[in-house]
Amino acid sequence: MIASLRQSVRALLRFIGWRLIAPLVIAAGRRPEGPEIPVSVHILVSSKTWRMGLMSVLSLEYFSGRRWRIFVHEDGSVDARSRARIEAKLKGVRFVSRAEADEAAERLLSGHPACLRNRSRHNLFLKFFDPLAFAPSDKFLILDADLFFFRRPDLLIGWAEGSERVCYYNEDIKEVYCLPREQIEPALGVRLWERFNSGLLCICREAIDLDLSEKLLATFEATAWHPQFFEQTLYALSASAFNRGGPLPPQYQITWNIFRRPDSVCRHYVGPAKYDHLYFEGPATLLFLMTLPSLGRRMPGTTRLAFLSFCLPLAHFSSYPLRTWPISDIL
Repeated sequence: MIASLRQSVRALLRFIGWRLIAPLVIAAGRRPEGPEIPVSVHILVSSKTWRMGLMSVLSLEYFSGRRWRIFVHEDGSVDARSRARIEAKLKGVRFVSRAEADEAAERLLSGHPACLRNRSRHNLFLKFFDPLAFAPSDKFLILDADLFFFRRPDLLIGWAEGSERVCYYNEDIKEVYCLPREQIEPALGVRLWERFNSGLLCICREAIDLDLSEKLLATFEATAWHPQFFEQTLYALSASAFNRGGPLPPQYQITWNIFRRPDSVCRHYVGPAKYDHLYFEGPATLLFLMTLPSLGRRMPGTTRLAFLSFCLPLAHFSSYPLRTWPISDIL
């Protein structure tokens, strides 16, 4: 009885967050004006995740206050109508279709047969190989669709606008590679960084070692315990061999908990109930921290005050403390 009631409540919250709040957040979102940061951002989406991807990109640009060079890669399931909506919302986005990516990957991986063979084995391989084929600069950012920003990512901005040649990664709460590190490290001769998660990565082009990737895949493609985590293992292997950088601060959060930590810069939603947590926490948080302040700033003075008087009770009764809501930005 209790389990059934709990499932019903979660289903209701998930419906409200995804079907009612998320469309408002997406519809009100706008890209910042001004020149783009030369560092590109690469996000892989599907027919089921492209809306999440829009919120992920919009939150990154809103809280960073920067316009990034966005590349949206699709896995072959995004139809023409969804592509048109992505391109309409993210003006100037570089949309990479699966067909275009397949052609580029064949050229990139022509000398690495195991890499080329495995790229078609699981869609997540696209997340590792395709940014390397399309990134216009020697540094790029990898962003998962199920990761939302809630504060200014100062470290990411500093890395993107600076000259530092290092890699940063999302530190997970547990470690998951295609095989235990005890089997990978002796075979490849590389000490893997701990609890590596590829949901948010700052990567330098010279860190990606296709020869090392080829060796990993040729050695373990038939015996991997978790082939769906090959992509994450490939990034961990290259970054660990490069060995410059390390984990992002804990404020760049990964958690299985229902709610994020109060000082989180972003949250990567993971775990068996991640979509429940994402749908009823993510869009609601973005509504109060991003959408309402953004709409308020677009209004004339008297309307802005009336809007604020309407929003204050909503913020007060929400699960997000009033002190975290940027009222001063609206005024």
